[in-house]
Amino acid sequence: MVRAFAIFTVLSCAGLLAEEVDAPVVVPPEEAAGQVGKTVTVKGKVDGQKSSKSGNTYLNFGGKFPNHVFSCLLRAKNFTDPIPMFEGKMVEVTGKVTQYEGKPQIELTSLSEIRVVEEVVPVEAPPSQPAP
Repeated sequence: MVRAFAIFTVLSCAGLLAEEVDAPVVVPPEEAAGQVGKTVTVKGKVDGQKSSKSGNTYLNFGGKFPNHVFSCLLRAKNFTDPIPMFEGKMVEVTGKVTQYEGKPQIELTSLSEIRVVEEVVPVEAPPSQPAP
């Protein structure tokens, strides 16, 4: 019985280690260019979201188009439902990084490849106080 428990414990730990090894590395949008050809998770704030005439949706990180440093492409042919609004939200996107027109991007084929981490709420300045 003790031997069976020991074997179970070793196999369980090995499974956890294998899971950690397979998990994609998480990088900010500014570092995505160094990950071309690799499957990674990019975590950052969506600074712009636009749909093209063809219905494709683009999520831009690190600035609005054309000053962004990273983007996600969601092709209309892969999505039957409307794409939710991600602009202004902190998200994680997972996929293979490619380059398009000199900038890194990940093409998403499912909404399961994007996860909202938190809502980014703009900070309002406190009301100014009159001088005494």
